[in-house]
Amino acid sequence: METTKERAARCDRATHARRSSSLPAYGSRTASITRRRRRAKRKALRAATLAAAVLLLGGISVAIFTTPAGSKQETNILPPTTTVGTYPAAETVEPAEPAVRYPLTDAERDVVERVVMAEAGGESFEGQMLVAQCILNAAEKRGVDPSEAVVLYSYTKNRPDPTQRVKDAVAAVFDRGETVVDEPILYFYNPALVTSDFHESQIFVIEEGGHRFFAERSTR
Repeated sequence: METTKERAARCDRATHARRSSSLPAYGSRTASITRRRRRAKRKALRAATLAAAVLLLGGISVAIFTTPAGSKQETNILPPTTTVGTYPAAETVEPAEPAVRYPLTDAERDVVERVVMAEAGGESFEGQMLVAQCILNAAEKRGVDPSEAVVLYSYTKNRPDPTQRVKDAVAAVFDRGETVVDEPILYFYNPALVTSDFHESQIFVIEEGGHRFFAERSTR
């Protein structure tokens, strides 16, 4: 039988690595488990470090691109897109012809044109229009046609052929309702040829060329 000393020596040879340190011997099962745990810890540490770095970078990016509350924001607004296409042509609206102020018959027009020619043939276009205004205002005031008005207001009996400019002046007043003055002038005379206290007793409006024009003064 083995003595106690021999058994002790055999056990000592089988477990000599354990005496030298409290750490498990390399290659043993315990050492392998310990190494795996250390590698797992290192991997976990690296993963935690990487995650922290990602979060830090993300926070910096957010701080850069996010505008703080209350600060001005500049927004680049693109111009609206122009749609190129074919659209229906706009309907052309013909301008309405102005209403004729006083529709002259051919005979009445001939009388008015000849009277204006006799009274203001040598005057300016405005002077010819002023005489035509007096005839029109007299016809409207008395409610008669212009050929009667020139008789009632003692226009000259001379009836020369009218020029085209006189015809245009008559058309401007009677057809288109144009006026040189807004006042309802009725009377005119040439002070270089005659004197007239009656005319000067009325309301003076304008002097054009050799004529002075007046509106009627109220007798009330």
